[in-house]
Amino acid sequence: MAFTDVSVTFGQGKDTVQALDRVSLGFGRGSFISVVGPSGCGKTTLLHVLAGFQKPSSGRVTVGGTEIRGTGADRGVVFQQGALFPWMTVAGNAAFGPRMRGASRREREERAGHWLRVVGLWDFRDRYPYELSGGMQQRLAIARALANDPAMLLMDEPFGALDALTRERMQEELQAVWRSSGMTLLFITHSVEEAVFLGTDVVVMSPRPGRIVGRFPSPFAQDAATRGTRTVKSDQAFVALREQVLGLILEGAA
Repeated sequence: MAFTDVSVTFGQGKDTVQALDRVSLGFGRGSFISVVGPSGCGKTTLLHVLAGFQKPSSGRVTVGGTEIRGTGADRGVVFQQGALFPWMTVAGNAAFGPRMRGASRREREERAGHWLRVVGLWDFRDRYPYELSGGMQQRLAIARALANDPAMLLMDEPFGALDALTRERMQEELQAVWRSSGMTLLFITHSVEEAVFLGTDVVVMSPRPGRIVGRFPSPFAQDAATRGTRTVKSDQAFVALREQVLGLILEGAA
């Protein structure tokens, strides 16, 4: 996947706002890219361009050498709020993507059932979204995206509204899904600690107009499975990288 000199401008004349300025960024299959930066720096715009929701004003974005010209089933998206269908059961929500692609009833039930088991919601398959906690709703949103078998999962601050305990559990569950599936993830967050913990790479963006001002390889995404989350997050190397990333953000904001 590659962004090549991507700029995005909204509005015209005196109301013009430049969200992204000549962003170039590439990463390989199976990567977990965490993107951080101050509010309004263009993180979500970056994700929307990759998802195909927003066309670049200039530059291009390619996946596997093919330029993105719109949305596609190869890119699943999970938003900060689950955006679930309240009239559908948990199972119905999870099977929505395969149903829209014309999959047989057996196939969509198998795919939905598999991912509901992975995220721990199989026992709630006949419930409705309003009967789930916030963390469970986000797990359902992830299962719904994964049931469509995307090559890439794009996540826009999916844990931002969760309490600290639920957020950490969701981080662990997401890591487990990533390790087992081998898919590529682009993860937008305001939390530097979350970015360093989850990502194989941490990308730092500047205040608007958004530019890439730093990229840090992070070795901790693979560690939590064997060392435990608390052990990893208290490691001196983890703390040092977290502070280095945070320092770059604060320096840009100043």
